[in-house]
Amino acid sequence: MVVHPPRPTVSPESTASTTSGGCPAIGHAEPLIVDWLTTRRSDLGLAMKDGIAVVSYDCTTLKLLAQCKLPGSYSFAGVTRAEKVIQLTNPAEMQANVPFGAPALSTAIEGGGSAAIDVALVPTGKMATTVASSSAQDLSGSCEGATHFVRAALLGAFAMAQGSRGAARTVDQVFTAVGAAAAASQGGTTSKEGELDACRAARPDAQAPTERCHAPLRLELVPLLTKKAAAAEAPVKQAEDEFPKLPSPCPLGTVLSGAKCSPPALTPAHLCEPTDARACAAECGKGDVGSCYHLGIQHLGGKDFPRDDARAAELFEKACGAGVTQACYARAKQLLRDMKSAKVPPDAAGRAKVREFADKACEMGDGWACFSVAEWYLSEGPQAVLPKDPTRAVAFLRRGCDLGHGPSCSALGKMLVEGKLAAKDVGVAVGVLQRACEGGQSEDCVDLGDILRKGQGAPKDGVKAIAAYSRGCSLGDMRSCNAAGAVYAQGDGVPKDVAKAYAFFEKGCPEKGFGAEACLSLAGMYEKGNGIPKDMARAAALYEKVCGTGGCLRAAEIWQRGDGVTADPERAYALYEKACTQWGEKRACEAFGPLLELKDKARARTFYADQCARTQDKAACAAQKRLGGTSR
Repeated sequence: MVVHPPRPTVSPESTASTTSGGCPAIGHAEPLIVDWLTTRRSDLGLAMKDGIAVVSYDCTTLKLLAQCKLPGSYSFAGVTRAEKVIQLTNPAEMQANVPFGAPALSTAIEGGGSAAIDVALVPTGKMATTVASSSAQDLSGSCEGATHFVRAALLGAFAMAQGSRGAARTVDQVFTAVGAAAAASQGGTTSKEGELDACRAARPDAQAPTERCHAPLRLELVPLLTKKAAAAEAPVKQAEDEFPKLPSPCPLGTVLSGAKCSPPALTPAHLCEPTDARACAAECGKGDVGSCYHLGIQHLGGKDFPRDDARAAELFEKACGAGVTQACYARAKQLLRDMKSAKVPPDAAGRAKVREFADKACEMGDGWACFSVAEWYLSEGPQAVLPKDPTRAVAFLRRGCDLGHGPSCSALGKMLVEGKLAAKDVGVAVGVLQRACEGGQSEDCVDLGDILRKGQGAPKDGVKAIAAYSRGCSLGDMRSCNAAGAVYAQGDGVPKDVAKAYAFFEKGCPEKGFGAEACLSLAGMYEKGNGIPKDMARAAALYEKVCGTGGCLRAAEIWQRGDGVTADPERAYALYEKACTQWGEKRACEAFGPLLELKDKARARTFYADQCARTQDKAACAAQKRLGGTSR
């Protein structure tokens, strides 16, 4: 099966959401690039080392924009080898699967004859970034025409040669047909890169690409958003019994048939729509294993078909054996759920079977499955089926992180920093948290920035700390905005820059919604005139905005004394009362009591009595007695 995007998949409006130049809209896509020349592959590799690769992709071209920059990084993870041969028999299939070289390759099969193009693929690894979405505003450099970024690249070896329509060849036969003299740099209909023996020696737990088996085979392209998201929401947690659906990466007018996109009329079977139970049954019957997986979900749901757990298990195992990663996870999850509900005994054999399918899902390259399974190994209590095993959980999270799953990096980073469930290693955690931050986990941006700013467990680096805080701030984490502002305000590891400090504080204290820390910092700048004109009225307004963090108290002091503003005793009184009664601030209560005495001694006596009883404050107890009250 092709590489699928991580779940949950929510596709905001993107630059590919409209047609251009007569081309149909192209959203998430996974084209083969076996038709690229060696020089283009080298350019792609360089671009992926220097940040996130950006491309221009429409229905006629796929162009790498080497001078267009998008912040981020890639990590490598080996995957279970899945050899396959794809046969392309018509121009529509060429366009849908190898869009860059489609015009040239199509000439070799035009005319309705028996000619075809056979493509043997031997994937053994994956380069992936945790960046799941990005906008055109995040780009820098020469980015004209940018439409997508490269979310992942499937690596391995391939051979492409002319064949005969309907004549199935093995991977070995296609590689042999190309011949040892053929080189990928020659292009055309015959090319090869990588060696079969090297790929067959590769392991799914490899930490680096295998020599002579690291050619890019297929790209996962994610469309750039037309506008930047206002703020990142917390990662969506999957429902306990949810089974992910298989999305189709095929262009409009084509369907996923095996490992290629093709016009529906030309396919013996294709991936069904997950909600169309009858179609899933029909396509599964024709041999499409992805549809069998969807059919298994239908049997578990019992909506369009009678519930049949045994049939679902059979379908999941069939699809898993044929390479559908999600089916392996689904079968493991089904077994786990059955053990929790006592449908099957949670014995050693049952647990072994859960581990078998769970391990397979993770090894096949599904970062989300790795993350989910890690949680199983951290569960405790009567509902825990698998023995608690933090070591296995860490291994699954590390692999999920390497596969580009941001929440896996987040969980692993926290474990490495805390040193509770894994050996403490802040130095390693820095790299893991960096990937989590890039992937939109804003809390990890704060944690990463704090480590780098303070130099606790890792070398102090103000510049990198600012980068982490800036990323968190752009994700809507106001603590990050305040931290970045504080670094610039203090010149902590970077040149002092009041203007940048002000900009970050202001961003962290917007008109709608706010971060208390940033508002307090901004108010302090206005109060002291640090690099900006002193403005006590503005400072007081900002302090009032964050009343519960000492803001109302400070604003009340300004209004009471007339410090740079016209004194307003009534406003001060109201602010002291609010800070005292709603937020329980001791200093506010100490200031509010005497003002209340001037207005209403009876109420003041009651106030002091309450303060004395609740806080045992000696001054409040004395004031109560002075006003004629008695101890409770």
